[in-house]
Amino acid sequence: MDSSLTIYLVSFVSLAVLIIGIAAMAFLRWKNANEQALLKAEQRRSQQLGLLEETGRIIADSFDEKEILQRAIDAITNRFGYSISAISKLVEGDLLEVTAIAGTEDFGYLPGYKQKTGAGIIGHTAKIQKTYVTDNVSKDPYYYSNREHFGSAICTPLFEGEKLFGVLYVESEKPNEFDELDVKTMETLATHISAALHRAALYMETQENLRVLSIIQNISRTISSSLEKATIANQVVTELKEAFGYTHISIYMLENDYLHLAAEMGYPKEMVIEKIHISQGVSGRAIRTKMVQFIEDTNQEDHFLRADNAITSEICVPLLKEDSVLGTLNIEADSTQKLTQTDVAILTAIASPLAIAIDNARLHEQIKKMATTDAVTGLSNRHIFEQALAGEVERAHRLGMNVSLIIFDIDSFKEYNDAYGHPAGDARLKGMAEIIKNNLRKYDIAARYGGDEFAIILSNSNEQNAHAFAMRLHEAAQIGAPQNLDKQDAGGYTLSIGVATFPQDATNHIELLLAADHAALRAKHLGKNRIQLASDTSK
Repeated sequence: MDSSLTIYLVSFVSLAVLIIGIAAMAFLRWKNANEQALLKAEQRRSQQLGLLEETGRIIADSFDEKEILQRAIDAITNRFGYSISAISKLVEGDLLEVTAIAGTEDFGYLPGYKQKTGAGIIGHTAKIQKTYVTDNVSKDPYYYSNREHFGSAICTPLFEGEKLFGVLYVESEKPNEFDELDVKTMETLATHISAALHRAALYMETQENLRVLSIIQNISRTISSSLEKATIANQVVTELKEAFGYTHISIYMLENDYLHLAAEMGYPKEMVIEKIHISQGVSGRAIRTKMVQFIEDTNQEDHFLRADNAITSEICVPLLKEDSVLGTLNIEADSTQKLTQTDVAILTAIASPLAIAIDNARLHEQIKKMATTDAVTGLSNRHIFEQALAGEVERAHRLGMNVSLIIFDIDSFKEYNDAYGHPAGDARLKGMAEIIKNNLRKYDIAARYGGDEFAIILSNSNEQNAHAFAMRLHEAAQIGAPQNLDKQDAGGYTLSIGVATFPQDATNHIELLLAADHAALRAKHLGKNRIQLASDTSK
């Protein structure tokens, strides 16, 4: 063989071997790199799955919203060491507030920091309500920060049920750090957090319902132990203030066509509305319709009666016992406290036992009134009157004051009854009672003492004042008397009146009663239709 050919063949083989060796080394490097990439990808996948498992575990046993959010952020930070991980919550309509935050760098944001929906990547994500990803925040049109950053970011929305709760935001130190797996992991994590928030909300709602139910039961027990309407009303106002923090509360009770204030809290004294006709205001409408009135904006309500200039909303609940309206329960609030349908439900639940308690108190009041008042005239009966007289005389003695007693009967009342009948006689007794009431001071006491006889206690009144009062009664009784009757004996229209005063005519209530009664008898014996003073022994 030619030596040159031999040299050529050897060179060719050497070159081939070299090429094969280089190719083999390249293949081995490629294989190793590929295996490394696969290993790294598997490690990342394992890390992602570990994050999801860990986060799901640590937030599953909490029902506290803030704790759930902070635990989730801490898990992300500990697992991946991102520059920043944060959750911002939607508050006050269009603001996002940082609720939980952690990371390897201090971005200068603290819990409580707020930004508007639509501003920044976080605000933009809240606006579009879907995941937003950027490979380099320094080039992103939505990104803003107090210093320059170049990392990647993933921002995904969080939901509570179907309602947007807020957003989850993570940012890496370097650009192009996130792939599709990272995005999917954050979206899955957001789903876990949203589920945990929903569970927490249901738990809190259940706890709140139990709390409200307990409060309603406590209020029911408290008010059922009283048979006084004023006490019941004040107890409910106090309980509502302490339990729910309501700032403006009032309870009105219906009497004829007017609502009368029974208890209130929170209103300026000079603006308190004591009495409302059922044709007026939101309360009047609640009475007429027997339906709850929820006024979310009182400035838009033409019939709103303003008892505080700061009020912006109102809930008025009619107090119904079967189909009868007994009054209203009213809650009002200023702009710092938003009333909701939850408040409507609470107040409606409270209104039922409140109405029952008021009705029981009303029935008790009627029974008590029947036991202490005269059925025909509505004045006190004799038993209650004598108790009051003893108390008034004792008080006058202690304080060094006068107290006067008037006793009178209607002249010739038997003849009046015989002439016009007993229904007319009862009407005349009622008319006499009205005359007394019209002349009586609020702290004086009047009673039907028996038959056609009446008695009146005049507190802190001397003989002269008592005589003047007796004169007014004497004159008022004769108004409307038939013209053809003799004024000296106008049966049913003239009075024989006796007046006695403590301490000048008696030393105790029994002596005062006897002195006034004897004076009335003397007036009768002296010809009727006159006023006789116990001190006037010469007549």
